[in-house]
Amino acid sequence: MMMGETGTVQGSRKALVYCRVSSKRQSQEGSGLVSQEHRCRQYAEAKGYTVEAVFPDDVSGGGDFMNRPGMVALLAYMDAKPKEQFVVIFDDLKRYARDTEFHLRLRRIMAVRRANA
Repeated sequence: MMMGETGTVQGSRKALVYCRVSSKRQSQEGSGLVSQEHRCRQYAEAKGYTVEAVFPDDVSGGGDFMNRPGMVALLAYMDAKPKEQFVVIFDDLKRYARDTEFHLRLRRIMAVRRANA
């Protein structure tokens, strides 16, 4: 299991969890949304972070994270709190973004929201 996070800003203790599955089958199996959230919460606790919100996605989005309602909601949440700094935790790098181009774009978008990678 690979835990990932963006926004490792010193002093940041607020975490947002992002969980994603790309099929109904995955949402019901061991790597489903519930188990991903559980592992992310364990990671946050171990790091001393307080999980402020969880953003699940059960759609693929075809690689484009802006087609995922959970990711759009996560970005909107950060936009609504521009003075806050968050750590974004996800269970596995491929849950964040599989495609290199989208991964780099998402990192830039997170950086603008002070969740630096």
